[in-house]
Amino acid sequence: MRFKIILCTLWVCAYCCAQAQNYNHYAIWTRFALQKKIYKNFEVNLEYQYRRQNDYRESSINPTALPLMEAYRLGLVHRGQNLVVSLFPSFFHSYQLYAKTSDFSKKDRWEFRPFLMAEWLHSLSPKWMVRLRGGYEYRLFKNDGDAWNESQGRARLRGQLRYILNSKNNVFISEELLQNVSPNIPANSFSQNQVYLGYSHNFSPHFTVETGYMWNHRQRSSLIEFDEEHSLQAHFIVRL
Repeated sequence: MRFKIILCTLWVCAYCCAQAQNYNHYAIWTRFALQKKIYKNFEVNLEYQYRRQNDYRESSINPTALPLMEAYRLGLVHRGQNLVVSLFPSFFHSYQLYAKTSDFSKKDRWEFRPFLMAEWLHSLSPKWMVRLRGGYEYRLFKNDGDAWNESQGRARLRGQLRYILNSKNNVFISEELLQNVSPNIPANSFSQNQVYLGYSHNFSPHFTVETGYMWNHRQRSSLIEFDEEHSLQAHFIVRL
């Protein structure tokens, strides 16, 4: 009897895996940020994000072929000794990750996304640092009738391990889980899993460049379709 149960379980798992469909994408993510300290530990951040993706119908190796997203963010950040708290009201203009013909019929979407984040920083040694971040995003979408009445919530949890090479150079690896939560949880309660390997260089106290590679695993609302996004990233930070 136990053998039959094990056999049935393996068959169900194999069937689910056989039905699942994974789509590979190649993208470029860029971010431009201006930071200005306004009072003691408080600063204002102004950001612009721009992303592109490949067109699978032509080539998988051209990550600039089609638009993916642009975003505008204005945030208030408080930097304590070991805790950073940030509030970012943001506007996102996003496109579908294109993997099949039907994806091209899906319209681009505007989204208003305020989010609150808290990050704890802890030094393990003079060279190693751990950063743990958690937060909540409220997502308000603009529908086809130009009304802002479609909402969702999403929780984010990120762990990062950073190695300080010297005063100007850092390397780090991080993993961030994104989970759809109230209100209006969609069929895919799991949203994304982002693994990032990065390097940052401080050219001066006023200018930092960060580059890296991210693997982003996304689940579609069908529950059996997954997007595997491979993105090269470039972030430019100016401190006024």
